Amino acid sequence: MSAPTLRSESGFSLIEMLIATFVTLVVLAGTSQVLQKALEGENAATQVLDMNGHLRAAMDLIQRDLLQTGQGLPVGRRVGIPNGPGAEAIVRPGPAASGACGGVDFFPNAPTIPAVSVGPDLGPEINGQCTDVITIVSADNMFGKVPVVAISNDGTRARIHPNTDISDDPDDESDNLRRGDLLMLEKGNMSVLVQVTEVNGQEVRFEAGGDDVLGLNQFDADLNDDTVTGTMIDLKFEAPQDNTVPAQDAQGRWISRSTATRIRLISYYVDTSAAVPRLMRSVGGADPNAVAIGVEAFRVSYDIANQDTNPTNVRMVANDLNGNGACPDDPSTTDVVESCSENQIRKVNVVLSMRAAQIDESRLLQSGNNSQSTLYAQVSLRSLAFVDRYQ
Repeated sequence: MSAPTLRSESGFSLIEMLIATFVTLVVLAGTSQVLQKALEGENAATQVLDMNGHLRAAMDLIQRDLLQTGQGLPVGRRVGIPNGPGAEAIVRPGPAASGACGGVDFFPNAPTIPAVSVGPDLGPEINGQCTDVITIVSADNMFGKVPVVAISNDGTRARIHPNTDISDDPDDESDNLRRGDLLMLEKGNMSVLVQVTEVNGQEVRFEAGGDDVLGLNQFDADLNDDTVTGTMIDLKFEAPQDNTVPAQDAQGRWISRSTATRIRLISYYVDTSAAVPRLMRSVGGADPNAVAIGVEAFRVSYDIANQDTNPTNVRMVANDLNGNGACPDDPSTTDVVESCSENQIRKVNVVLSMRAAQIDESRLLQSGNNSQSTLYAQVSLRSLAFVDRYQ
């Protein structure tokens, strides 16, 4: 009888270990790639969602501001500003000139500011195309047509009627006035725009200087034919102060009262000084805030009511204004006239494009078409719908 054979107790061979290790590494590599792509996809989806959310929030803010354009302004939807001999240009918030793009520095030298100030191709260039600038003006319903009791002789101060407490704490009615606020003072058919530099009780000051960032508080000490018009001192000269509201003069005629309305002057423009282009919103000349980051395009056009062709998507460039563009000259006359006017604007069309942040970190975004998104909006300016084009 032969001896029993013992079972081998040897382990895996070196070749078997190498094969097993290779298979494991292949599986781990595949799993790692899947995991990496999943993380990239999640990152890409997050970036796109963030981009679309910010884009919609920015467009909603633009639409909200546009809907209020012109409300509470005088007939013609324009506000008086300093003008005439000796008047200095009023600062318009916006970007400086850059290359072929015009930039913004001042409002045109005119007696008034319109509800909409256009700015085609004035903003900095993005992807070979200049961006746009738009400035809109409206009244603040929380402080509108408030009676003014008196105006100082030099036009630098006004006293608000005590029925409206402009410095209570807390501000229960949201009617407090603060340094930097813009006020439109009216009497009869005259309006002037000033910037608040100090509030003391019911007295409001409009001093020239550093706090008057727009340059609205201009004064001429000589009340003569050379007086700068469109100022507080001009209003004082044309309409003596109200001792009562309203009042009667020596002949028994009723004197219309002076009123004050807080004004919202808002500018939108693109800033390219940071790492990525930003859409900026400036209120009353204060430091602007970024409302959209990663801007790829900001274009604005207008629908015009000219009682004839009523052109749409007018850019309001030089050709549109001189009759060679979207608004042709009237063939019945040989007079050279501006065929398009800011007074004729009835709708504003906005194109806003944004690109997702950190695009270089996502292969999905680099290879796909979802890294950029665009919103289009058309806003009817309700307060300008029935404004006569000649006003």
